[in-house]
Amino acid sequence: MKIRLTDRGVSLVVLIVIITVLGFLGAGIVSFMGAKHRAYPVHVQSHQALSLANAGIEFAIRYAYDKYQIGQSVKDCLGSPVTVNFGNGSFTVQYIGGSNYTLKSVGTCGSATREVRLNKFPGYSMGSGFVLTSTIDPAYIPSYHSSNVSVPLTNLYDQPIYIKRMELTMNPTQGSANRVQTLYLGGTKIYDYKDDPSNPNKEGHGANEGICIPTSGGAGCPTGSLTPAKIPYAFNLNTAIPPGGITEILNFNSASVRGSYWVKFTYDFNTSYTNEKTATMTFTID
Repeated sequence: MKIRLTDRGVSLVVLIVIITVLGFLGAGIVSFMGAKHRAYPVHVQSHQALSLANAGIEFAIRYAYDKYQIGQSVKDCLGSPVTVNFGNGSFTVQYIGGSNYTLKSVGTCGSATREVRLNKFPGYSMGSGFVLTSTIDPAYIPSYHSSNVSVPLTNLYDQPIYIKRMELTMNPTQGSANRVQTLYLGGTKIYDYKDDPSNPNKEGHGANEGICIPTSGGAGCPTGSLTPAKIPYAFNLNTAIPPGGITEILNFNSASVRGSYWVKFTYDFNTSYTNEKTATMTFTID
């Protein structure tokens, strides 16, 4: 008996295999698309939450600036969380401070939350990287002891700055215009009026001698004096202030130091004069 082998049925087997493979592929694609469809709202919410967190940063900068104009520090206005509902979600901002002076903003949309942090925040909200420390934390306000006025300052930059000079006026609430004799920064004496003999505001004799600080209207100092007083006059300090906090101490020759002060610092990021900046500060000694 002779058996004959043919190709009949092979095509059917191949077709069944192809259909089976395509079935598995189709099921996989359907499953993948379903999972992607279910995940899509989560991705959208996550993106929206990030946008809300960034919006919180912009809000906080303007919010802190407006509060600063009415005398509130960053810690006063943002030391506790501030939540704002916006669109389909909300953002919560809080100044957490620390060595990096950090603001935290958390955006929430549905089940998604995203967080953004901004370091050196006070510099953004006040428009300067060199500020009165009291504008960050009211625990560090300018104060006085006898004839010394202590002014806590903060360098918010990531690098040292170099103080060139300062300009100063004072509207006293006791006594009359005062005379500065020495200036200290961080415990180091950086200025003595005796080293600035050509300063036009230098006046007085003996223990009463110093650099006369006029009122904002120019009163209280001899004819020919500058308003504001310039310290130093004939040279530049080029004193480095590292990142972080430091205290300036103005030594007057009298205890009559109460009043309103206006101070403008000129500084640079090196000892040359390639990129000079200014920082203006006002404060009151009660």
